[in-house]
Amino acid sequence: MFLGYKLIQHTADVGIVAQGASMGDAFGFAASGLFSLITDTSTLKQDKIISLEFISDSYENLLVKWLNELIYIFDTQILVFGRFEVAVNSAFKLTAICFGQKVNADTPLHHYVKAATYHLLKVKKITGGYKLQVLLDI
Repeated sequence: MFLGYKLIQHTADVGIVAQGASMGDAFGFAASGLFSLITDTSTLKQDKIISLEFISDSYENLLVKWLNELIYIFDTQILVFGRFEVAVNSAFKLTAICFGQKVNADTPLHHYVKAATYHLLKVKKITGGYKLQVLLDI
């Protein structure tokens, strides 16, 4: 089992497959995949820190809500993130600390991501952890 994320192509969209030892790790890797589409996350200063908390009625809805909130923060606050500390519990509650920076003239921007979608959305337990799949509308 790999730990991390990989990008997958799907017609006009881009997908993320993320795997982690815990559900929180997998959600963090999904967020890392999202921001890897937007910018080069390896060069981010990580001088801006925000905390987020969500409750939903399923892991699938929680994943879409999480990624769409990160897209909203990018759109409204012009922040990009390169590191995430995420915890997800069995009551579908997510708490996260996101580390990143404000976009500036030196921040390379690659793709504009409109939204996380429910198309082909998967969240499942696998041997050694959890696997997520989500498609992003770009």
